[in-house]
Amino acid sequence: MDRRIWLLTAAQFASATGAYAFTGLLAHLATDLGVSLATAGQLAAAYALTYAIAGAPVAALTARLDRRSMLVWGLALVAALNIATAFATDFTVALLLRVAAGLAVTLVMPGVAASLLVPPEQRGRAIAIVLSGLTLAFSLGIPLGTAIGGLVGWRGCFVFSGALSALAALGVQFGLPRLPSTDRGGAASLGIVLRPAIAGVLGTTLLAFAGLFCIAAYLGPIVTATTGIEGSGIGAIQLFIGLGSLAGIALGSRVAAAPGARVPVMLFLLLAVALTGYTLLLLTPQAFWHAAPLALCVFTGSLALFALAPLVQTRLLHLAPQDRAVAIALNGATTFAGQGAGAAYGGVIIGAAGLAWTGLAGAMLAAGGAALAIRAFRR
Repeated sequence: MDRRIWLLTAAQFASATGAYAFTGLLAHLATDLGVSLATAGQLAAAYALTYAIAGAPVAALTARLDRRSMLVWGLALVAALNIATAFATDFTVALLLRVAAGLAVTLVMPGVAASLLVPPEQRGRAIAIVLSGLTLAFSLGIPLGTAIGGLVGWRGCFVFSGALSALAALGVQFGLPRLPSTDRGGAASLGIVLRPAIAGVLGTTLLAFAGLFCIAAYLGPIVTATTGIEGSGIGAIQLFIGLGSLAGIALGSRVAAAPGARVPVMLFLLLAVALTGYTLLLLTPQAFWHAAPLALCVFTGSLALFALAPLVQTRLLHLAPQDRAVAIALNGATTFAGQGAGAAYGGVIIGAAGLAWTGLAGAMLAAGGAALAIRAFRR
């Protein structure tokens, strides 16, 4: 495997860390900018929505451009906008800068660059290595950014994020060769979402993330309801999200090139089993020892989801060899849509039947994903 892939992993790590490093200090940010906590939370929502809406159109417009140049420009813009946010004096300015950052990050597609850097038989593993930057961001980068912010204030989170993106931009510029695009680009590229094969694979992404986020969005209350653990103790359970995601990426790198639907179907069924475990725990009386099986559910669900990720991206690149950037952008948008839909669906289930049934509701979506994967990943 080409060692330069790790520069793309660093780019993924930097962009993902910058997306949410400040959220741990949202209350301090809200107080400083004179807004409510709920209003301050819109900074994260605005970033995600901007990416979800603009990602595919921007990818289509820039698809023919050199991928190294796009990465460098994207990371440089993200760096500048994060540092500018550190000096924002009111919420409106901060919000506009987060929207701009969400737009800039649409240029940061290390997975597409990875597919051009290695031969076809190594793409699955290369994409998995790049995606490990995302899991490292959630398990290391974002907590580190929060810790720095805790020492020097929330503005320090944005300076830290900006510095990471600037370093990643320098690494890509001087460490990678030019990567001429083979995509066709233009409006025609956006039409791939209408192709049944592409839509089917994107549907598996939607169902996987929606299924897991039925419970992920409410993990804090679930931990307390099953174990009695509150406050900082919840973080010990959340740690297994990061551990599971790292294990999932490692597994995904080994099976990404496996032909047929057997592996993705098995991963969806594993996800369904993990999600069902939440309901079983929530239906039994609260006990501290439930922390062990709960941590296993968290780990297993995260492992299954992140093992699926490189399989999905590899499949999309196979189905759309001339529209790689748009395909990856559409998958990113679908990921955000799945997270939001899962959280909303979980909220409906809680209102209608109670917290205990969120796991089973998510498992039903995962089972639907397994059924769809049979068709979406067939040879």
